[in-house]
Amino acid sequence: MKRRIFSRIFVGSIVVSLIAVLAFAFYAYRLARDTSFTALTRGLEIAARTALTSVNPRIAAGRTTELDSLVAGMAAAGRVRLTVIDPRGVVLADSEQDPATMENHSNRPEVGDALAGKTGTSSRFSGTLRQWMIYVAIPAPRADGSIGGVVRAATYAEEYAALTRQEGTRLAVFAALLFLACLLSALVFSRTITAPIRDLTGVVGRFAAGDFGARLHLRRADELRTLADSFNGMGEKVQDLFRERVQRMQELDGIFSSVEQGILLLDSEGRIVRSNRGFEDLTDARPVEGKTLWEAVRAPRLTELVQHARTSGRRQSEEVALGDRWILCTVEHMAGREELIVVLNDVSDVRRLETLKRDFVVNASHELRTPLTSIVGSLEMLEGKLDEESTRWVDAIRRNAERMTAIVQDLLMLSGLEAAGEVPAAELVDLKRLAEDVTGMFLHRAETQGLALTLTVAPDLPSLHADPFLLEQMLVNLIDNALKYTEAGEVHVSCVTDGPDHVRIEVADTGIGIPEDSLPRIFERFYVVDKSRSRKLGGTGLGLAIVKHIVQSHAGTVDVQSSLGGGTRFTIRLPLDFRAAGI
Repeated sequence: MKRRIFSRIFVGSIVVSLIAVLAFAFYAYRLARDTSFTALTRGLEIAARTALTSVNPRIAAGRTTELDSLVAGMAAAGRVRLTVIDPRGVVLADSEQDPATMENHSNRPEVGDALAGKTGTSSRFSGTLRQWMIYVAIPAPRADGSIGGVVRAATYAEEYAALTRQEGTRLAVFAALLFLACLLSALVFSRTITAPIRDLTGVVGRFAAGDFGARLHLRRADELRTLADSFNGMGEKVQDLFRERVQRMQELDGIFSSVEQGILLLDSEGRIVRSNRGFEDLTDARPVEGKTLWEAVRAPRLTELVQHARTSGRRQSEEVALGDRWILCTVEHMAGREELIVVLNDVSDVRRLETLKRDFVVNASHELRTPLTSIVGSLEMLEGKLDEESTRWVDAIRRNAERMTAIVQDLLMLSGLEAAGEVPAAELVDLKRLAEDVTGMFLHRAETQGLALTLTVAPDLPSLHADPFLLEQMLVNLIDNALKYTEAGEVHVSCVTDGPDHVRIEVADTGIGIPEDSLPRIFERFYVVDKSRSRKLGGTGLGLAIVKHIVQSHAGTVDVQSSLGGGTRFTIRLPLDFRAAGI
């Protein structure tokens, strides 16, 4: 690039200089030739007028015989050819030829001009001498003012050509020297222009190579100096930004390395670009950079999870068994890039704690169920054998025992749903019939409470593969909750299609609603919005937790919209086959 700029400026300057020199030489040559011709004709005119002073008296006196010797002497002295011509064009005398042999000259242009009273000039081929000649003719006036003849001076055109060549030679030498000077000036000018550009290019090259301390200092005060100062200012800012970036990168590297969770970055081909110490500790694999995920970690499910995230373009998260440990794997795309971030979190302790908790709940529930059954049976034996006061207390004991029994049953169901690896049964379920059966179970209760219980089923509602017992339990809990917390109005159940491979189930009521601050917690175990009302109606606080786990086990989603005093709507979205919807 440096040579190209220099060459373009240098060649351009040479071309301009050459054109200017050639134009000057052409003009100067034309001017010198014209000047030489003018000087030559002026000399011929002087010679003719000098001869006229001697010729004119003789013509006037009629002594024409003396003219030959006169013009011959004068022509020799002036190194010109002299000719005397009378008004009729007859040659009276000539310094180089016999007048008697010469033809009439009245048709010569210079003679014609002189006979007309003007000075005549011409350059033409002489028929007498057979050479190119230059002629100047002047009139010879008489005393009365008429033209008594013509005196003509001539010289060979070769002299004019020699003079012109001499001037041309001098002019060519001068033009060559002038062009050489222009050439040197163009060279100096080109170097002056390109030298700072070359320096700037070198500094920019160093800057691009990573030398952010490169600076350019120019002494000249022009636009290039302004450009250099701007570049130096930019260099200072970039150097500061680079220092800050390096510091940030070091901080991030420290954080990245110290994080306990395993983190790795996969490129578009599935190779590990970067990993932290947490990943190496979890997988006992090092080094891993440049390897594929399968080469570093032999975990088929983790590989499938990554492939699914890459093809679907969505975030994936799942617990994966890695040896004797359970790892929560999260795979997510980097924004605007084809790389994937994989985060591995060891949840083995959490899983062990959950297992202990679940085992405790199951064992405690089983242990409680036997004495509760015995209590209820004993209370039934006492019915009808006690007075009214004692019967009231026995009824209270029975209600609480039944409530405890319901809690134990719900805890056992919830523990079963939370059990790792527990997969629901996959039977073809007629959702329309199932919804009709469940709503039929609550029709009498709704009529007793003065509520309307309605069901809407889409005519094209398809069957789905699911666990019929769990779906029934889900609907029972939702409708039971809706009836409990609705004092007037209606409870409406609807089942419709939702896209080509999903169904949507909605249970809406006109009840008391749920406060906004309680909505995020309603699916927690034992969480109830109105504790006094729940105890009065026999609620366990586990119904919605069971609904949530049933929906999740079927790869579905559950959503709730509610406002205090404005009713509640639960929306369940289930795939037609939860096995195909899984990862």
